Amino acid sequence: MISQTGERTAFLTSLLGQRWAPERTCWHVAALVELRLFGRVLPHVEVPPDPSWAWMISAIAEHAERQKWCEVAPLHAGLVTAPDGALVGLGRMDRAAHIGVWLAPERRVIHCDQHLGVVAEDVATLRARGWGRMQFFEPRD
Repeated sequence: MISQTGERTAFLTSLLGQRWAPERTCWHVAALVELRLFGRVLPHVEVPPDPSWAWMISAIAEHAERQKWCEVAPLHAGLVTAPDGALVGLGRMDRAAHIGVWLAPERRVIHCDQHLGVVAEDVATLRARGWGRMQFFEPRD
């Protein structure tokens, strides 16, 4: 597990710009970040080569891993107060169809977009790109 700031920055920087691929989806990037930065092991999820919105919504909502995380109130006076390493469910409407990881010191969500690849974006940018619904989750333990 990475614990020093310089190592954290180097690890995150090494991910940025990597292209989306069936073995590097939003879930795979989230799992890698959770493992390397927070020591949390997320289960492998087999993502189809061209996942539909319906598949992504269903996978996020119905996967057994979801029961191990609880939603946290992310905002206080307009600022995200979720803990570092919180999983972020991103949705265009009412349900999450995409996942990322909240990086509290950087004030960014790192995620892998099918068109942009791995990016770290602030909340305002995510909202401007259409991710109007954000849910933050921390482990139940």
